Amino acid sequence: MVLADDNFATIVKAVEQGRTVWDNLRKVLLVNTPINNAQGLSVFFGLCLGLEESPLTSIQVLYSNLICAVTLGFICAVEPAEEGIMDLQPRRVGKRLIGRYLFLRIAIGTITLTSCVVGSVFWAKHLDYSLEERNSQALNTLNFGAIAVTLSARFAYNASYTKAIFEGNNFTWYAIAIVVVLQVFITYTPGLNETIFSMAPMDGRQWGITCILMAVVFVVMEIEKGVRRNMMAKGVKADDRFEELLDDAKVEPKVEEA
Repeated sequence: MVLADDNFATIVKAVEQGRTVWDNLRKVLLVNTPINNAQGLSVFFGLCLGLEESPLTSIQVLYSNLICAVTLGFICAVEPAEEGIMDLQPRRVGKRLIGRYLFLRIAIGTITLTSCVVGSVFWAKHLDYSLEERNSQALNTLNFGAIAVTLSARFAYNASYTKAIFEGNNFTWYAIAIVVVLQVFITYTPGLNETIFSMAPMDGRQWGITCILMAVVFVVMEIEKGVRRNMMAKGVKADDRFEELLDDAKVEPKVEEA
């Protein structure tokens, strides 16, 4: 990093920008990794638990990966600096992007999202919906659950259920609107839904299931942050800025004798 002047304010701003870029990279990983993991794991566990057909078709997995994950990941990529970011301790030298706490958050998001997708299919099957309607249920649960993960991931340390969620990043609502409109479009467009995506239109009860499970994903992700904030308030180092097993070893500088 090269500074154009020796103004202390410039140095502070540069440090804040660096911390913001670091946090945003981690937030993108927190969004994209559970979405991509849930696509494959939903198919695997759905079949292992007794479903005759895969809960997600190959074209649905491709759509979610290329459209949903990329669009929602963009939100976190342009997220402004989080409140209180300059009050945090500096991260140690050799710090990896994915530390144990981010790994834990990714694991929680993956398990929750996968469970909701597979559970929604069994729920729809119990209600005697057809295979195509169950496919619609699975894809919409996956992608609306991904929206819930994204809203929670916007703030790495602070709660996402405050009015701050509506401020700071206007791209949030543009990206979510794109995902929602496309979901409705592929679910209800005749020919496209059945021929391409092997889906059928969903009724109000199915949308109710989707909304309930979307809320479950959001609440679980927020509970994890709440527990971690409480630990940090008590002085526990519940943050990835400190030394841990997943980091590179700290290299001590060599001092050569004259």
